Amino acid sequence: MRQNYKLYLAALLLVGAVSMMTIGAQAAPKLAVLVVGVGTDAASDAFATGIGYEVTQKGLYELVNNDAVKAKLTELRNLHKQNKTVDTVGLAAWGKEKGLDFVQLVVESDCSITIGTSSPVNGREQLAQVVSCGTAKYSGRSTYRTRFVPNLNPNLGTGFEEMVFVAGGVFEMGCKEGRDASCSDNETPSHYVRVNNFYIGKYEVTQALWDKVMSNSSSSDNKPVVYVNWNNITGLGGFLEKLNAQTGKNYRLPTEAEWEYAARGCKGGVCESFNYSGSNTIGEVAWYNGNCSSSQPVGTKRANALDIHDMNGNVWEMCSDWYSASYYPSGTTVFAPQDNPTGPSSGSEHVVRGGPWYDSAIDCRVATRTFAPLNLSNPYCGFRLALPVLP
Repeated sequence: MRQNYKLYLAALLLVGAVSMMTIGAQAAPKLAVLVVGVGTDAASDAFATGIGYEVTQKGLYELVNNDAVKAKLTELRNLHKQNKTVDTVGLAAWGKEKGLDFVQLVVESDCSITIGTSSPVNGREQLAQVVSCGTAKYSGRSTYRTRFVPNLNPNLGTGFEEMVFVAGGVFEMGCKEGRDASCSDNETPSHYVRVNNFYIGKYEVTQALWDKVMSNSSSSDNKPVVYVNWNNITGLGGFLEKLNAQTGKNYRLPTEAEWEYAARGCKGGVCESFNYSGSNTIGEVAWYNGNCSSSQPVGTKRANALDIHDMNGNVWEMCSDWYSASYYPSGTTVFAPQDNPTGPSSGSEHVVRGGPWYDSAIDCRVATRTFAPLNLSNPYCGFRLALPVLP
């Protein structure tokens, strides 16, 4: 077990170092994380004595000497010894107060739980609580069980750019008979994909946010921004470059896999089974040509299970992947999924998902996918933000 602990810590350090390379050499963004371990043997007890890191452009720095961090680690270790649950909401609030971006709990456990369930399961573990469930290793794997507790909602300030934390997992991506209707060739075969934890916009990017970032002007237009294209979103001097310089974050477009995972309301691999994002009745969750004649203010239709709005209808949403009609692989299984796919290595168009206000219900399904040229701008296409988390 002590060797597993060392391997886990080495992996954490490696992830942090890789993340520093992806941040880039412009501003000095910072991501602070507290790793807390609870358990019953010597290795997990050593882990629980306190490991905290502040991740900056320069590298990893120990925060163990911080009195507040040491006190919190002691408190959590004592809760475990008393067989009490951890108040993750309170822990998240504490982390936010101390300037942490998220808290990771590493719990030795024999709980047979599917992350995402909201009902009590074996060993008193629930969605909002993390506890130790005894000395046996989780599922006999001799490893630590992890759970992320995001404590910052990276709200950009206009009231319509809230980010939703999405707990990663494995899901069946693409169009699947019996779950999705009217499958097209470019939506098949359905295949298994694993995505990591990430944030995604609760709403499509609004005209108000675009104006604020691009020209520092004030706007109250909460309709999704349109007449924008790939180049002025992702290119030099574009929206994402300016947004990240202003916020110190690493906002980007979602991958196609992340987009569909969020659209299906997936939490830890547990997904809704609807044809549309949050319902089998399109009018409940989407603006399309059956109920409108133009784009509508974001968030005015019912959200899906993740509290995300307008994943179908309103406007097409750009993803980061290059488009290929035949990209979806066959032969993947839930035990051998694609890991965080990012699409073909090259192309001339990018994937757009979700369907627009002017199209019919069949073109606004969760499984619907098509493409947009890099310079295309029209009143039907916008985008949604994503934000990675560690690891």
